[in-house]
Amino acid sequence: MNLTSKARLFLSLGLMGAAMPSIAADEKAKEPSPAAAQTAKPVSPAATPASPPAVKAPAAPVAAKPANNPDQDMSEALVKKINKSSGDIVLRSSDLPPPFPVPKAEAKPDVKVEKKAEVKPKEPPKAEPIVITVKEELIATPIPVPEIPWTYADGPGGPNNWANLKKENQLCATGKMQSPINIITDNTVKGNLNPIVFEYQPFLLSLMDNGRTVEVSARGGNNILVNEKRYRLVGIHFHKPSEEVFNGERAEMSVHLEHEHHDGSKVIVAVMMSSSSQLFAATEKRRWWSTASEENPLFQIILSNVPLVKNQASSPRNVVINPLQLLPEDRTYFTYMGSLTKPPCTEGVIWIIMKNPLIVTAQQIHSFGQIYTNNFRPLQSQGDRIIKEIR
Repeated sequence: MNLTSKARLFLSLGLMGAAMPSIAADEKAKEPSPAAAQTAKPVSPAATPASPPAVKAPAAPVAAKPANNPDQDMSEALVKKINKSSGDIVLRSSDLPPPFPVPKAEAKPDVKVEKKAEVKPKEPPKAEPIVITVKEELIATPIPVPEIPWTYADGPGGPNNWANLKKENQLCATGKMQSPINIITDNTVKGNLNPIVFEYQPFLLSLMDNGRTVEVSARGGNNILVNEKRYRLVGIHFHKPSEEVFNGERAEMSVHLEHEHHDGSKVIVAVMMSSSSQLFAATEKRRWWSTASEENPLFQIILSNVPLVKNQASSPRNVVINPLQLLPEDRTYFTYMGSLTKPPCTEGVIWIIMKNPLIVTAQQIHSFGQIYTNNFRPLQSQGDRIIKEIR
């Protein structure tokens, strides 16, 4: 390939535009002019002064080449060959850089990532913290102790342990005005007390055996007037024997008529129930009545309709009762300040205890005894309380 062909090659590639003037100048300088050829004399090699050795300029820093550009690589190889030789130029494949350089640095991160993933895999969360948490919960949460229901019988739920069953029952042990008490008739304060006004009227019967006594639910419109304050009847229940004690003696039964004001204050009317007129006949002056034994119609209706299942309310169809039938004809009374005779033993209750009993038959007393007996609270200390008696 001659010089002209080389130049044409570079011009066709568009890569030697700047290099061609320097190549033509070099070639023209090598050719002698005609005048010089005629006058020039042959000069011996010895006479010719030695040319100073060429000083090579420091190579300019080569900018980084973009990878995989074959046209630029070939152009640079040709320029190097032209600068080094004046004869025919042979371009070999070894003069060109490798067409596809192997990026050695890229393989290392891949290997490292794989090694890290293999050597240190992420471990799944351990189940130990969950097990420890469960154990802590089991230890911290005690097994709930079944609640002991209160009862009148001796034992864990009996009257002596009522205060230990719930914190609300503390008055059952610490109260100073607890009921019932023993009423000593010779120690009462007699006075001109206002009579109790009973505003009772008939209502449909609804009752329940609550596991401790037989209880009748009252309806609206049944009230009593005590010291010009009206209390509504909320319930009626029975005890055998009586919770109230007169001069150390109990009646065969008693009925409690519980009343409540809208401010929360309570009044309980207690009526003794007896089948004998000789109940308080230890001394002749304490014989307060001489009525013959007879069946009480209202008490008989209640006995006949006691539900067969405990804690299940019963409302017999078209059965009507009137609470007035549970009161004696003579309604003189004793009164004192006391408490509920069941938990939570709330104090501040006005007790009105009829001096005369309600006469019932022995069979009625016996029938109730088949359901409940000894469902009463033991006597409490009277303390410094005053018991008043109406004249």
